[in-house]
Amino acid sequence: MKSKIVVPVLGVALVALLGLTAKACETIQGGPVHTPEELRDHVRATTQAGEDAYRALSPAPAKEPYASRQDSTSCVDDLGFDDTGVSRAEPIFTWDLDFASDDDYRAALASLRGTWREDGRTVEKVDNGITATLDDGIRVTLHLDYYNGEPELRAEGTCMRYRHNYGDAYDYMYDDNGDGTIDEYERPN
Repeated sequence: MKSKIVVPVLGVALVALLGLTAKACETIQGGPVHTPEELRDHVRATTQAGEDAYRALSPAPAKEPYASRQDSTSCVDDLGFDDTGVSRAEPIFTWDLDFASDDDYRAALASLRGTWREDGRTVEKVDNGITATLDDGIRVTLHLDYYNGEPELRAEGTCMRYRHNYGDAYDYMYDDNGDGTIDEYERPN
């Protein structure tokens, strides 16, 4: 009687163990491999999160928002698991902010903190600024730049593995402003 119960239970446990092992291997590798279109959507969402925060600043910075792509050194394949044709990208974009005074920066900091809290976001304090992680894992930070002490808005997407072929319609490495397209001035010569 016990063997009729034990054998099926062991079978279910073995299948569950194999499933967990496969998921653990995918996690060690860096997660699932996405398409270039999924990466493009993530880049656009990251840029949009930064622009939404930019537009929520009050008083507003003097110039129109323009994102600049930053390189990530933390989104790399340390263990050597990526297959040929699989790349990694962590979209990071920054906006330089031009406030009339330090008081305007502090007021904008307070207004963004209030906006995020109204939206139900957890706002964390960082050196000379604040940060919040949005529902899709995008982290937005308003702070004074570590190098020059000037106000900066930063949006960091998550590290994403994606299938990459040279000549794809979308090549993240050339999307300098994060709009999801490779504009004429961004194309390599």
